[in-house]
Amino acid sequence: MSKVNVDALCKLADSCLEMEQVKQAKELYEKAIAAEVDSADAHQGLATIASLEKDYPTAAAHFQKLTLLQPMEARHLINLGAIHNFMGEFTKAAEVLRKAITKDKRSAEAYYNLGIAQRKLNQSQMAMSAYREAIRLNPKMAQAYQNLANLYVESANIPMAILNFKKAIESEPDLEKAHRGLQKAEAASNKPKKDFNPFGPLVQTQSQQVTSPVTMARELSDAERYDDRQEVKHLADEIERLSKESLEFLKKSLEPAILELQRTMAEGSKAHVPLVDVAEVYQGAVNQWVEHRKTIKRKVLELRAHEELINAPEVNLES
Repeated sequence: MSKVNVDALCKLADSCLEMEQVKQAKELYEKAIAAEVDSADAHQGLATIASLEKDYPTAAAHFQKLTLLQPMEARHLINLGAIHNFMGEFTKAAEVLRKAITKDKRSAEAYYNLGIAQRKLNQSQMAMSAYREAIRLNPKMAQAYQNLANLYVESANIPMAILNFKKAIESEPDLEKAHRGLQKAEAASNKPKKDFNPFGPLVQTQSQQVTSPVTMARELSDAERYDDRQEVKHLADEIERLSKESLEFLKKSLEPAILELQRTMAEGSKAHVPLVDVAEVYQGAVNQWVEHRKTIKRKVLELRAHEELINAPEVNLES
């Protein structure tokens, strides 16, 4: 079949797809593939149909083929990354989407999908950075505000969560998830704060004459000791995981960004990529590295605070 006929088949299939005649469109794209196995238009159409039908493995196969047929097109990598997210393959998704960003640093969709993958990989700070970048590139991306707001809820930063839920609603007034999230966040914000003492009720010393304070060693029950050990183990494991993740990020992202910046500066006007773009990638990597360090520091402080709390003496005040 001639090239002209393959193009005509794909155009006709595109028209069928626009009219939601999915079965007819699929048959036409398949005929085009049979005539020309490397028809990018046919693979794109079949990938789109497979995505609509939630046949994600088939969609992934077609998008993978498209990355080979049109290697300079970032959109194929972005779509492949999104499909990996749908399939629960978040490590693969993050890897593919980082490649997409190297090809198109101004794609809000690439950063948005990367944020989804990183959140599922428990890389909350990195996910926040990705969503913020998506919003910077597309200030009307309601879903990015929505997902960023959810991360702020998880980190107990309710004021920022409320702000981002409102931004999501401004961008997409009918976004029900944002409305529900905003209601819950505002309810949490209005909830009265209660004093908390892990050792029991606080003594209101202002209304009592305190004399002869007696300090006694804190005694723990077996259940309390078990809970304490579990909390310490959880924090230690989390610090270890974050540290390994940081080292991996240093090797895969920050170090290459530094080397690329040095190379581009050395080449000067001969560089294939403008210095400003390379510097932008470098700054993004540095920002993510800083977020890594902040997260680890916060977890270490939590561990220290827990240790101090456990080792603190219990004070009985007698009036």
